[in-house]
Amino acid sequence: MQINSSIFKAYDVRGLYPQEFDEDAAYRIAKATARFLNAKRMLIAMDNRDSSQKLKEAVMRGLGEEDVEMIDAGVATTPMFYFAAYDSQADGGIMVTASHNPPQYNGLKIVGKTAMPIGEASGLPAIKELACADTPETQKTDAVPNVQGADFLAKYVDFLTRGVRAPKMRIAVDAACGPAGMIVDAVSKRLGIEIIPLCFAPCVVRVHEADPLKDANTRDLAEAIVAQKADMGVALDGDGDRAFFFDSEGKRVPSHAIASVIAKELLERHGAGAVITDVRMPKVLHETAAKSGGTMIESRVGHAFIKKLMREHNALFGAELSGHFYFRDFWGMDSGIMMMMRVLAVLEKTGKTIKELTRPYCVRAQSGELNFTVADKASAIAKLKAAFADGKQQELDGLTIIYPTWWCNVRPSNTEPFLRVNIEADAQEELARVKTRIEQVITA
Repeated sequence: MQINSSIFKAYDVRGLYPQEFDEDAAYRIAKATARFLNAKRMLIAMDNRDSSQKLKEAVMRGLGEEDVEMIDAGVATTPMFYFAAYDSQADGGIMVTASHNPPQYNGLKIVGKTAMPIGEASGLPAIKELACADTPETQKTDAVPNVQGADFLAKYVDFLTRGVRAPKMRIAVDAACGPAGMIVDAVSKRLGIEIIPLCFAPCVVRVHEADPLKDANTRDLAEAIVAQKADMGVALDGDGDRAFFFDSEGKRVPSHAIASVIAKELLERHGAGAVITDVRMPKVLHETAAKSGGTMIESRVGHAFIKKLMREHNALFGAELSGHFYFRDFWGMDSGIMMMMRVLAVLEKTGKTIKELTRPYCVRAQSGELNFTVADKASAIAKLKAAFADGKQQELDGLTIIYPTWWCNVRPSNTEPFLRVNIEADAQEELARVKTRIEQVITA
């Protein structure tokens, strides 16, 4: 049986279970990963989807047939998985998760030594080739997995809360029915924070998808903040590697604004350092970092690309518009709860509310990510290049067009017939004008 090649994404493996991604695929990919890494000892973990246990058992069988010793970290968020993979000094790791995708999906996140993510630019195509070449003739059936259980939760909570002083406040937290709830619960008890829990596992009913980037998935949180008089809110995604923040009125705090607060804090504390951003990031983060002695480095969108740059440049901090935040003191990795800890520390230090902290960084008009359905994405981008030929253009990731009072980034989706467009302008009226013009060019 052939593996469905569509499950191999830019940063991980992901697909509908069991139609696209099943136990056989997990088993073969695990075997291929062990061969690719020449691994003797690997860490495994999983999220709490209904299908994750069976898929993890398939991963264990595959690794066992390659004579790999396994450390089973049990149920974890993706950042906790990174922590455990690094802390255990394993040769690599595999986590069963589909991140923020709906419950009917599942997949694998794969890391090498020091928890370095393996994606399309760092070995995933080679793993795919090895997995697809695996046949019944090359498979063993008598291997006995060598598995050692390990509980990393207490050590991870120690790591997250080290040096953190939190203000006395009420925080509404939506954990999207994922493993993040157990970590938030432990962290809040350690720091003496009052948590209003929403969608903490186990969830009898999943009231919304696990992607807090979509406003539809954070309405319950916004309502709870107001109804229960919380000081702020935090929405975590399904595997806990992203975080979005909300003020006491239940209004979303833009990711670029909260990133600017933390970049300024870290740069002022350390004196200098590199800050990594994706190509969609609004200009205010660049301006803030420059004023605070930082060096800005742009990256392609995606955690595997940013993590590589974080390590190459020993970067202090990194941020994506999608709610990923990266830290040098987390080995260049991203963690939603670690960002929550950083925000709490600044709130305690300044005595300000999150709205007061971020207001100075909300200075321009943003479109958010717009999706345009386009059959020929390359042709549409070529038309945009020609239509805006008098502007500065960059092609690090898709097409970035820059004018003195506005700029935009246009990227083709890897998996859908979409062009993803982000626009920023000095004024709302200009943003509307530019959006209309871009739409006219794309659809002409």
